[in-house]
Amino acid sequence: MPRNSPESLGPDRARKIAEECYGEVLAYCRRHAPAGYDAADLAQETFLRFVRTQGYAERGRPIAYLMRIARSVCVDASRKRRLETVSLDFEVADEERSEREVELDEALGKLPDGLREAVELRYGSGLGVGEVAQALGISRFSARRRINAALKMLEEELEEGGLDG
Repeated sequence: MPRNSPESLGPDRARKIAEECYGEVLAYCRRHAPAGYDAADLAQETFLRFVRTQGYAERGRPIAYLMRIARSVCVDASRKRRLETVSLDFEVADEERSEREVELDEALGKLPDGLREAVELRYGSGLGVGEVAQALGISRFSARRRINAALKMLEEELEEGGLDG
């Protein structure tokens, strides 16, 4: 597919990209929205920036470019509103999730932000290593290193929690 100039992304193509990628962008925003922000609003802001900037030139999958924008939108929202998190005095029951899923979520929550985000993009959103690098604005080498470090830390955490067997 030949490279198009940024101006060639017409409304029909932008709409098609939005339809194809909205669910993944919304899921990312749900995981990274700061307290007090609606993930759907952040996802909408992501697509508004996508259309306004016209920076996508049909190189690679659009989801990687959109994830980079979504990351910026969530970071901007975090900077605007720094709310203290309040711990709940009770646990929220989620009967549909297995014990293994709960423990995996807890282990993911213990990862440093940069590592967690890399592994979520790689395995949660199905991006390739190059696309993770693009979304995070880092080199492929750094992306691969973050993913590998995250996987090692998850493995160690889950083994300690008794999930190794």
